[in-house]
Parts: sequence; C-alpha cells; structure tokens
Amino acid sequence: MRRRILIFDDELIRYPDFLSELSEALGGDIELVYRAHADDAVDEVRKLQPVAVLMDYSMGPSHYSGAGAVSNLREHFNQAELPIVGISSDSIANQRMQMAGANTAVVKMAAPARLPALLGPLLKGTG
Repeated sequence: MRRRILIFDDELIRYPDFLSELSEALGGDIELVYRAHADDAVDEVRKLQPVAVLMDYSMGPSHYSGAGAVSNLREHFNQAELPIVGISSDSIANQRMQMAGANTAVVKMAAPARLPALLGPLLKGTG
C-alpha cells in the first residue's frame, strides 16, 4: 500500500513541476494528494490517513491560514502521529506554522530537494 502525503497549498496549480519533482524525490511508494485550501484539514486527514502533511501559509483571504490549520490539526493529532511540514515561500510564515505546531518547515521551492531528508526522521514509525 502506498503511503500518502497530503499537501495544502492554493498555488501549486501554478507550479506543475513542483509536484512531479517532489514525487520523484520522495520515491514511488509515496502518493501525493493535493488540496487547494485547509479549511477541512482535520476531515481530510481522518479520511485519507496521510503519513505527513505539507502546509502552505496563505491560501486566500476566505480560507484558514496555514498556522490556523496547523493549530486546528494539533488539537486532534500530535506531532508523532501526524508530522506537519510548513512549505511557505516566506520564512516568517514558516516560523508562524512552527509556532502553531508544525514539526519543521522548508522554503517551498527548496522543498523537492530538501523534503526527503526532512521527512525521513519524521516518518519513522508511521505507515
């Protein structure tokens, strides 16, 4: 069974290479599932049972911020059972998500190159 990583980011549609580069970097046993906003993050995590979540910070004015979504997820899932990685292009936004409970963060465009090393230790014991 393939393990899932759930990605919340409203702009990934504008970066088609991001998902393919990330998928290639993570290997064939990982399925990437993409959502444009995180308003239903808790329900999506319960339904899809991902091994990790990648969270952007800004997903439009009428949607949860990444920090709000991370905080909401942390009310239901601890850091060991659901690793969350902030993937904003803004380092301050990434810090806000870490303060809200994200395990770690990486600048979005560096994510395909850096995520395999970051996720490895976080995924030990999951899936």
